[in-house]
Amino acid sequence: MNAFPNVPGTLVPLIATALIATGSVRAQNLPEIRPALVGSDSKSLVNLINTQSLMKNGQGHAALFFGCVVRPNGSVAERRVVGKTKESELLWYELRQKLIEASFVPAVYNHRNVYAWFSGTLTFSVIDGKPHLRIFANQELPELQKESDFIAPQPIDIPGHIYNFRTLKNPFGSWATEDKPGMAEMSMTVDALGQLKDVHLLSVTPPEKQSYGDTALQIMRERTFLPAYRNGKPVESTTRYKFYFVPWSYDLQ
Repeated sequence: MNAFPNVPGTLVPLIATALIATGSVRAQNLPEIRPALVGSDSKSLVNLINTQSLMKNGQGHAALFFGCVVRPNGSVAERRVVGKTKESELLWYELRQKLIEASFVPAVYNHRNVYAWFSGTLTFSVIDGKPHLRIFANQELPELQKESDFIAPQPIDIPGHIYNFRTLKNPFGSWATEDKPGMAEMSMTVDALGQLKDVHLLSVTPPEKQSYGDTALQIMRERTFLPAYRNGKPVESTTRYKFYFVPWSYDLQ
């Protein structure tokens, strides 16, 4: 079970002393809210991935779904590839290696940098002998097909806020048990202010593990969100969300 809906098997630690607002650490020029972003500097993920090497080694068209916890300083705390297309092994390996090194633009809530869960899609292709890499801040197929400028809602941790779901018993249990890795898929509607308006269960895998769905819904209802963004502006959105119940060392392929 996890602090962020897509982070399996772990809770993201909060270092309270580093996040408590004081006059010396509050950044006066930060916006009221902002989602975590890939960024464009030399340490951004889009610039770390070696597209020339991928093309040279024969990587063709491929796509990966991935997620990561972005710390308040922009570094990556944890990461996971949660889905991939066929013949994407080279891209998968490159992403796994470079994602932990990447620096993101951190999320902002109430003018302060906060922990956020970033859900992204990476696509790679070779067109006319040149590599093309794109990173989208969502995993919504209709948005990806249009290559739209859409950022999915992002769960965040607010410093000092008490989240009761942290005390929930993990329905997955230990890797040493016979529990099967699983997933609860939900539909959630978040308004333009980041308020969760609706969340309901779509499916549970495996079907007999209904406790996965119950726990995922309880956690989602307690989470704090940044709203979706379209073309740089916060908007209401309805998106699908997959909550995984697996050990952190277990890779979803």
